[in-house]
Amino acid sequence: MADTTVDFIAFDDDRGACLLVLVEEGWEQPFDDHLRSLQDRLYGCVNAALDGQVAALFPKSAGLNFIVQVDCYNLPTKPVTEFVERFAAGLFEMNGYSPKQSNFVRSFKFEVNHDSLAT
Repeated sequence: MADTTVDFIAFDDDRGACLLVLVEEGWEQPFDDHLRSLQDRLYGCVNAALDGQVAALFPKSAGLNFIVQVDCYNLPTKPVTEFVERFAAGLFEMNGYSPKQSNFVRSFKFEVNHDSLAT
């Protein structure tokens, strides 16, 4: 996680999950650079969990389901949600990104939440 900023980590005992929460807010157009940055953050979260970096800092997370939660404030709903959905759909088809290859992760899920902040 040295190269990835995770805004906070939480545990959802009901879902047996460790949540890696990313906060994104106030993007300006064009969105391409923001989407690339978000992609880098998503890969960083997945890599840190699969490689055991999260478990080293938070031993309770070892072997749990992982949820990468993207909390969006004042962002375009459709482009961000569709981007995260495409990322999630293609990720585990790539070599090295299967939870089955890790002792630290049971499964991965991605969630996107949208809200507005008063300006």
